[in-house]
Amino acid sequence: MNDSYHRVTSDFAAATRSAEKILAIEIAGLGDLIHSLPALWALRQAYSNAQLHCLVQAGNASLLQLTPWIDRVIPYRRGTAGSLSHHLNVARRLRAEHYDIAIDFMGADYSAIVARISGARHRLLRKSGHAQGHHGWRLLNTAVMEASFEDAPMYQQRLRCVEQAGFTLPQALFKLNDAAIASINNGHEIYIHVSPYAKLTRKELPPEQMRQLLVRLQQDFPQARLVLTCSNKPRERSALTQLLAALPFAPWKVFAGTLDIPQLFAWIKSASLHLGGDSGAMHLAWLAGTPSVSWFRHFGVFNAWVAQGPQHAVVSSDSAAGAHEDYLHGIDIDDIINHAGKFLQTPRALLQAGPLGKAIGNRVG
Repeated sequence: MNDSYHRVTSDFAAATRSAEKILAIEIAGLGDLIHSLPALWALRQAYSNAQLHCLVQAGNASLLQLTPWIDRVIPYRRGTAGSLSHHLNVARRLRAEHYDIAIDFMGADYSAIVARISGARHRLLRKSGHAQGHHGWRLLNTAVMEASFEDAPMYQQRLRCVEQAGFTLPQALFKLNDAAIASINNGHEIYIHVSPYAKLTRKELPPEQMRQLLVRLQQDFPQARLVLTCSNKPRERSALTQLLAALPFAPWKVFAGTLDIPQLFAWIKSASLHLGGDSGAMHLAWLAGTPSVSWFRHFGVFNAWVAQGPQHAVVSSDSAAGAHEDYLHGIDIDDIINHAGKFLQTPRALLQAGPLGKAIGNRVG
């Protein structure tokens, strides 16, 4: 395969200033979408008179209720999650918009294909991080953005991409929409939010270890109530039902797939502490500026995804990838409890916001 391709230049933003419709493509997970928010805000500032549309996974679309400066959200069901008629309808809808620019931060083949289907005159795609097997970014672009997948948090990688295209990274910080999260009633309680589950079970603690962790939290921090949440996926709801049955107490609040993303964000933002693995909830805590303790398995681009900043702690496992495909092994509960105790004993006002929270202002309303 020929390695030549057209790299984006810093005059792209100026050359396309008159664009009237922009399509941002972010059809990966919730964490990816959250990490794209600072770059999307840079696009919003650069094309202040244009319509900014965002194509996202249908299950993540409600997050953008928090960002009213995105003019239109287009839900998409990837692969077999969507019927043939759904894919055709989305394709027709994109073509009908007559986009001037499509921007893809992913570099995956399916997102590159979506950019091409959109019919946008300018297709700005990120170079894939895979040395082989992904060629959409190479074949379907009009210009390529490049940023290492390993040496910076993912939101910084996306900002580097738009900076290469000549977009000025704005100093002004945007607010999230408070109306979208105003409906919760936490009673001003001190509570710990726990997200036991993730997309993959290998990112989760074994069920018995999770039970032990919750018991320790209740015993060691009686001043803090427990709020447990999971997604509406049948596997997670079933696992949560079994977990609750095994506990010797009832948590204060349990939401088994009944919260949309703005509501989940609101509960996490009001929490004194978030606990969970590598999941969308962890990224919401980072976005909200809520102190967190997360458990991870070490892997190649570990630093691109872990929550960073003085109010976030990560307990990691050196267990070889693939050695235990059922659950995440090698995490010490005492490490989680020790970090949790430090955060709960420190007034929230004294904990400095993490870098993702700073990048988007860490403000609501």
